[in-house]
Amino acid sequence: MRNAEVPHGIYNAMRVHLTGAEGAGMKWLADYYRSRGNEVSGSDLLTGGHCAANVRGADLVVYSAAVPTDNAELVEAKRSGIRTICRAQALAEAAACFGESIAVAGTHGKTTTTCMLAEILRPYRPAVFFGGTYKGGRGSATGELLIAEACEYKRGFLYMRPSIAVVLNVELDHTDCYSSLADVKDAFRQFVDGAGIAVLPDSLASEPGGGHCVTVGRTGGYACIDCVCEGGGSRVAIKTPDGVKRFKLSVPGRHNAENAAFAVAAARTFGADYREIEEGLIRFTGADRRLQRVGTTGGAVVFSDYAHHPTELAASVAAYREAGFKHVLVVFQPHTHERLGRFMDGFADVLSGVRSIVLPVFRARGSDEGATSEELAERVRERGGDCVALPLAEAAEMIKKAAPECDAVAVTGAGDNEKILPLILDQSSPNE
Repeated sequence: MRNAEVPHGIYNAMRVHLTGAEGAGMKWLADYYRSRGNEVSGSDLLTGGHCAANVRGADLVVYSAAVPTDNAELVEAKRSGIRTICRAQALAEAAACFGESIAVAGTHGKTTTTCMLAEILRPYRPAVFFGGTYKGGRGSATGELLIAEACEYKRGFLYMRPSIAVVLNVELDHTDCYSSLADVKDAFRQFVDGAGIAVLPDSLASEPGGGHCVTVGRTGGYACIDCVCEGGGSRVAIKTPDGVKRFKLSVPGRHNAENAAFAVAAARTFGADYREIEEGLIRFTGADRRLQRVGTTGGAVVFSDYAHHPTELAASVAAYREAGFKHVLVVFQPHTHERLGRFMDGFADVLSGVRSIVLPVFRARGSDEGATSEELAERVRERGGDCVALPLAEAAEMIKKAAPECDAVAVTGAGDNEKILPLILDQSSPNE
């Protein structure tokens, strides 16, 4: 493994201001900077908004990807000569302060696989960064090595130079900054080229150049060759260079078994033994909002799920069915109007196979121009599906009326769709 160069001045005490501080990744950075003895301040639209005065006196301003360039704090920081970097660059600088780092990238499964690896490599005292929460926590900012989720949005993961780069899959996403699948593949190729060792799908192994590759897939050194649902988890068989190894997972779904194959490959590449892998996979109980059972409504089990791409939505629906749920009501919130328009047919194909309610589009960034939830519901109905677009309160009422006819309700999307949960969950539902 390589020891990365520590960025100049990273250990110097300073005041760091975070613009967009309420994001999960930004909260991790706040923990990280405090652990290095720095004073940290922050602002967010959810907690009072942004103003130029917030950054005065700061030595460094870190901003999230959702913050526009004309933000008052960024404008003031640049006017004042304060160093300003994006969250992805800040993460890369933090990663360089650890002797070793594992960066997990891919269109789908990053958070889950990062947390799987964190459980497997727990004996090695890792710091862990991911874009969400796991068991209610947001990771750890201190440790012996860094295991980090590396997001391709705006090519932010190209700042990183990990000891081990993991690429789970590559599909077109983030259509506001990638023009085509070829454009996405080129970015992932650059990410792999900057790593010491790459763990890749066998279908991609011949594409990126340079470096040593460990492959996962039917023709690779590792592969998930069997997955059997069992209760709330599954039993999987994974091909390895040491023969077929069998593991118990505490999470359901073929897609999670595939994530586990990559986690096994990365852990073995790092140097973990199979006992550590077995124990870690059993401990992993699923990242929050990933097929997360949160309670019941009218006799139906309610799940909170982060799926917001057609491939992810299809994988989630398949996982519910594998777990024995035959009548699933999917409550889906599209993520940005532009993105919904780009993936309209893919979403409609998946939703046409289940009963569904579409919530208003979550505008994470961008404008209101593009496709609407009503258009998606109409496209689903054109395919013979049972779908309606409703605002939050009306959707909650319909869910409660429909629940007795269902065995599962899946509240799905990457936005603020969880706001509907208090409106539909039975009072006796557990807080999980």
